[in-house]
Amino acid sequence: MNSIKVLIITCLIFVFSYRLSAQAVYSEKITDKWPYLYREFQEGMLYFDGNKISKGTFNIDIANHELVFFETEKVIKSVGKSITIDSLLLSDTKFYKSDAFYEVIAQKGSKLLLKKVHIDLNTAGDNGGGYGTGTATDATTKLISVDVANYTGVPYDVVKLEIGKGKVFDTITGYYLSNGKDGSYQRVTKNAFSDVFPNADVKGIIKANGLKMNKQDDLIQLFNECQ
Repeated sequence: MNSIKVLIITCLIFVFSYRLSAQAVYSEKITDKWPYLYREFQEGMLYFDGNKISKGTFNIDIANHELVFFETEKVIKSVGKSITIDSLLLSDTKFYKSDAFYEVIAQKGSKLLLKKVHIDLNTAGDNGGGYGTGTATDATTKLISVDVANYTGVPYDVVKLEIGKGKVFDTITGYYLSNGKDGSYQRVTKNAFSDVFPNADVKGIIKANGLKMNKQDDLIQLFNECQ
């Protein structure tokens, strides 16, 4: 009997761990049919309009920079543009909303290291647009299809059928720094780190640790070592 209990507990731990790990998985393909940051919708908390809080199942539309959620078990809606989004918490991942959704990957007091994933619109406008053969006109048409991609009110099962059917877009991951004082942010550079951490020997830390400015783990290490 005890062995059965141990087996059941082990299985539950495995399932729970799997569900948590699934929450952190970004979409491998962003398409004009499925322009979402995560493969699956995530349980989370939305903080908006100063002091309002809403719990729901969310995803981030990185084509239109919108937050979408389940209005019912089957129907997806987008958060209205008139609503001021302060922040979003998906599992243990926090996002801030400005011109897009920025993931907080490191924080020290009011200072933030941020990450943004967005569609490579320049590639989409080239001949072939990252879609194989084609013309610039074709690429522009496909780009417009992303702008109007909106499944508001469409049953979730219908949306799921569209996964993989759209044209695949390349994505760009950008990193930014914020001093947290005025809500402004700037793209990560050595000078940006020096602006945010004026007392830190940024170049010395980079050289001593062999850090690269295009690697997330290295940026987090640099951010944590700056005082």
